Amino acid sequence: MRPQQTAPRKRDYLRYSTPDLYELAHAAAARGDSREAMQMVEYLVRDRRETPNLRLYSISILANVHPWEGSSRRVAGLLTEMDDEGLQMNVQICHDVLRVLSVHMDYLLRIDVLQYMRRQWFQLNTEGYHWVGAALFREAQLELGLAHLDDMRKDNVPIQGWLYDLALYTLIETNEFDAALNIVKDRIAANDWLINRNLWAHMLDRGAAFFHYESAVYIWNSQVIPGYLNPSSGTCLNVLTTAARKGDAALATSVFHVLGKRSTTFKQIHYDQLLATYMSASPPDLRAAFTVLSIMADLKIVPTASSTRPILAHLVKHPSDCTTAFDIITSLHESGREIPIAALNVLMEGYVETNQLEQALVAYKHMHLFERLAVDKHGKPVRRSRAYSTLDTFNILLRGAAKPAAEKAFDLAMFLVSEMLAIGVRPDSLVYDRLIVICVQDKKFDHAYRYFDEMEELGLMPRPRTAEFLAFALAGRADDRCWDVLQRMQDRGASIAEKQKTLLQRKFDRALRGETGDFQDDLD
Repeated sequence: MRPQQTAPRKRDYLRYSTPDLYELAHAAAARGDSREAMQMVEYLVRDRRETPNLRLYSISILANVHPWEGSSRRVAGLLTEMDDEGLQMNVQICHDVLRVLSVHMDYLLRIDVLQYMRRQWFQLNTEGYHWVGAALFREAQLELGLAHLDDMRKDNVPIQGWLYDLALYTLIETNEFDAALNIVKDRIAANDWLINRNLWAHMLDRGAAFFHYESAVYIWNSQVIPGYLNPSSGTCLNVLTTAARKGDAALATSVFHVLGKRSTTFKQIHYDQLLATYMSASPPDLRAAFTVLSIMADLKIVPTASSTRPILAHLVKHPSDCTTAFDIITSLHESGREIPIAALNVLMEGYVETNQLEQALVAYKHMHLFERLAVDKHGKPVRRSRAYSTLDTFNILLRGAAKPAAEKAFDLAMFLVSEMLAIGVRPDSLVYDRLIVICVQDKKFDHAYRYFDEMEELGLMPRPRTAEFLAFALAGRADDRCWDVLQRMQDRGASIAEKQKTLLQRKFDRALRGETGDFQDDLD
């Protein structure tokens, strides 16, 4: 009767023949039961009087495959013992060593064994190929590992799934997504569909986290859309961001569909990424981007300036599309969609940044036309009590007025100030800052100084460059208030360089002597 392939207890050793004990010891070593394997080796040597031989060394070496109880150093010591005994490695022992070294890394010992095998004309068997490949990937020798897989294919060695999985995990963890995707495609081409779901999920999660479009779209289309994989909401958001960077509107829409089926509450970040996707497409889809803004408004999700940056970048690059954007906004409004203030603000920003200030003012004067009227209890439309324009709106227009090329900048600034007062929008430090710049550029120095005074009363402070701008302008007229501006800025913690103070004094002295010049020359 053949013995069972489980190691016997020590008191049962007498029941087995010596050949059977060799087989049982080897089986115990192969499954990592190192203690039982070595116990049988000791029994064979001590009680059965077995002299040191290749089979005993094979068992002793293989017993080191255990991840915690084995070691490559112990294997090297056993090989040295063999040499002292006059025993040379056979092909079995070579494979035993390679198997242990796939768990316990020792690059030099593995090279020695492989070179020995070549000298002896020993051929790697299928398992040997796998153990060498496993060692290379565990040592993160990725190029050698990938080359080894190619050699296995060329030699028609069937690659087992566990080695592919090990290679994939290693490549994914080292962000080698292109190589990982190639391996996946090779497996699929070879009809190997037994890729672990956890591996698919890990590859999608990490690939999307690093915005690797090719792997994200491949896994999404092959695993998520058919329903094999259900990624987390965080992974979906990363895929959405990846789609936005690549401008893949189809992928972004699919992500929204998947999230919608699980009743996800969409937030601003989701719509921001969808808008960015449309603007990254080739060609960019302005209508779709503004439609996203209107959808956000309908859902009471307020778009911010950050939401519209992709639109602004496009309008700055293509100034003529500002008119197209205005037409799109008008069309959306006429179709009953709500137009958020952010959509009009970005349109005005586009005009301002492309030096189309007059068109920006036209858009501003038409803003009230896009305001959706509220409905009273009788169903009659009534205008909202709150103003449609925001502080951002006025800051955008004042930025345009503050440009040196702006015409009638002071009159425009005063108009905007009166508009703010009329609708109750309180100016912030940036508004005051730009008013100072506009007044100085239009040589309205008293107005500029008054705004500087108001800022201090409100606990605000202009940017250091603007304060220097005002101080140098006053110094150019020999106006003592330049020193007051300088002192108050220093009192508020601003750092004024000695060089600037010297230049200011020089400008002031020149003005006293009646010398003329551009104060900006000294400031620069």
